Amino acid sequence: MNPILHFNMLKRRSRVGLLFSLGLLASVLLLGQLDQTGGRWIAYLASCAAMIFALYQIPGSARVSLDADGIFIRSPFWKQKLDWRNLKGFVLVDFNQEQPGPAHNCRIGYLVGEQQREMASEFSRKLFAPLGCDGLLPQLDGVEPDKMVRLLNGVLLARNSKKAA
Repeated sequence: MNPILHFNMLKRRSRVGLLFSLGLLASVLLLGQLDQTGGRWIAYLASCAAMIFALYQIPGSARVSLDADGIFIRSPFWKQKLDWRNLKGFVLVDFNQEQPGPAHNCRIGYLVGEQQREMASEFSRKLFAPLGCDGLLPQLDGVEPDKMVRLLNGVLLARNSKKAA
């Protein structure tokens, strides 16, 4: 099914990471530190990091899509499907710990039904319990989390009221 909405995730952050990794690799090469053990390790780690960050720059490699069936999350390293039937709501998770700070420390948490919560691993339940949610959506580029929470809850409410009618 074609997605109704799709969002890129981690493009800007991975671009910064890619530039930093390549800069670190270039400085090791330009300073002639490859003949030393520390220089080789730094060059190796910077090369590996650059390859991982480069994967996120491939169009469509890291995205979140919304369609009539649910939310599909794709990363170069994993995929996840959240079915609308299993979702109960979305919440804004604030990592500022009630301290004044930028809004970019907020993430979108989702709540699932009791059956799905029981099927989740104990580690997952313990990890997300203090946050007041059952899981987190990845950060999306160019999307304010509070507006996205309202949009997703609106979609969920419309879908549930349509199903009840």
